[in-house]
Amino acid sequence: MKTWHAGVLIAALLAAVFAFAVPQQKEDVPKYVAAQEKTFRGVVQEVKDRECPMSGGMGSHVIIKLDEPGKTIEVHIAPTRIMKDFEVTFNVGDKIEVIGTKVVFEGVETIFAREIHRGGDVYVFRDKNGKPIW
Repeated sequence: MKTWHAGVLIAALLAAVFAFAVPQQKEDVPKYVAAQEKTFRGVVQEVKDRECPMSGGMGSHVIIKLDEPGKTIEVHIAPTRIMKDFEVTFNVGDKIEVIGTKVVFEGVETIFAREIHRGGDVYVFRDKNGKPIW
């Protein structure tokens, strides 16, 4: 009898482990829609590299304060390795112009950058159709 109880207990524990190990369905990453492209102007408030489902790993992001009063938004730029390989950096206080599309992901508005202009510099991250060039 003890063997039967142990077998049931092990089976229940394995079922619980597998139930939690199965990946949960995540929201699909939005697509870049070139027809919805706009220009956003603002000042960099924060620079961060973080795990990003849009970049497929570590991604570089900036939070910008838009020209609209009190409005900030995250800009998804490119994978962190690309930014490092090409020695592209943005700093808090940089005035930038982002050409890209605004999307909603996990209930939050965000921008996919195609180009970022800073002073006389232009950084291109996607082609005219929005396909990443990295």
